Amino acid sequence: MLKEFIDSCHKNGIAVIMDIVLNHTYGPSPLARLYYDGANNRPAANNPWYNAVAPHAFGFGEDFNHESADTKYFFNRVLKHWITEYKVDGYRVDFSKGLTQRPSSNDAAFSAHDASRIAIIKAYADTIRNADPNSYIILEHFCADNEEKELADNGMMTWANVWTQYQEASMGFVATSNFDRVVHTAKGFNNAHLVGFMESHDEERITFKNIKYGNSSGSYNVKDTATALKRMELNAAFMLTIPGPKMIWQFGEVGYDYSRCYLSTNGEGGDCDKKLDPKPIRWDYKNEARRKSVFDVYAGLNRLRNHQWYKGVFQSSTIERSLSGAFKWIKLTTANDTSDLMVIGNFDVNPQTGTVTFPTVGTWYDYFGNFIHTSTGSAQNFTLQPGEFHVYVNRNVNNMTPTPVVNVPWGGTTLEAKVYPNPVTNSAYSLEIKLPHSGKTFIELYNNI
Repeated sequence: MLKEFIDSCHKNGIAVIMDIVLNHTYGPSPLARLYYDGANNRPAANNPWYNAVAPHAFGFGEDFNHESADTKYFFNRVLKHWITEYKVDGYRVDFSKGLTQRPSSNDAAFSAHDASRIAIIKAYADTIRNADPNSYIILEHFCADNEEKELADNGMMTWANVWTQYQEASMGFVATSNFDRVVHTAKGFNNAHLVGFMESHDEERITFKNIKYGNSSGSYNVKDTATALKRMELNAAFMLTIPGPKMIWQFGEVGYDYSRCYLSTNGEGGDCDKKLDPKPIRWDYKNEARRKSVFDVYAGLNRLRNHQWYKGVFQSSTIERSLSGAFKWIKLTTANDTSDLMVIGNFDVNPQTGTVTFPTVGTWYDYFGNFIHTSTGSAQNFTLQPGEFHVYVNRNVNNMTPTPVVNVPWGGTTLEAKVYPNPVTNSAYSLEIKLPHSGKTFIELYNNI
């Protein structure tokens, strides 16, 4: 059945990447039980595969000794087997940071550049690529940038967890919302080999956080579900437009809002006892307009990432950005400005004005709207409402025909309008305007009080 599933995925253009744990096992593992120290409830000192006690600062279960020839032999066979027999397309290696025998007593020492760990991982990568040169190798590493850079230069990809920054931004708390750590150039990488993610099995759902803890100002409240979901569109615009691969955690594209600790008996956060339990599968979310809107933004951005004109932009381009404040922007440019991109957004709960300079003079297309922007090539000011964002491209990828502005002669001196209830006491109100002609109309409403 598994082989049939993988074959079906391949027929539909879907790669299958196996999540594999090379660092450790737990008690029932036959490899541990064959040579086991029952008195101390750990692998025996003469176990050919395991450490009796893990040498590094922290770990999980029974820790493998990856300097052991027996361990290397075993895992080289495992890594080759899944590729040759089942045709998996590569691996995401869990806790690859632990593949070392170098002693450490704290996380800083554990994370520091480790030549022995690099050698171990590169040797396993050679085995994988000998089985299939096109295999994906993704490392949950979380080590020093110079170590991750060396592995990235070797063609591997490393995990980039930016949950804290994106959840703070989405909730409207911008002081701790710098997205730089998901930008490969900010870490000194030569290649866009960071796998960025803002949700996973270890991190809380951001929509859940928005609804429970979101910021507010006046009538704008991130805790409102509709607003919380719009904030997820904003997040997507600033995650998926950054070069490099991304992981979208299950149903994040529809603003999944069940806590990772749903039905837990020991509260939120940390290793709550239900974090890995199955959660309700809400296929019906795709039929809800406001969640469909989130999905459409995710889908639209992924289409842009794979568009023939822009695919290379997200793999190799010059990236400029300002990602630390409330008004954030990203600028991607290519040689000769063939295919450029500009993203602006306001993560605050109040209107914000920012200044940006588009890469080129002329017409830019609002990717999610039937509008154009004329760039002067110099600094221009934009005032954005809370949660507002725009993705501008310099090529008409949507084949849009912007609606021209037509001045309609109007001989009257007044325009009939009705507002109710009057006075307006909350955000729920109706505005009716009687127009002299049919057609698309742009209206700006100002509070003149």
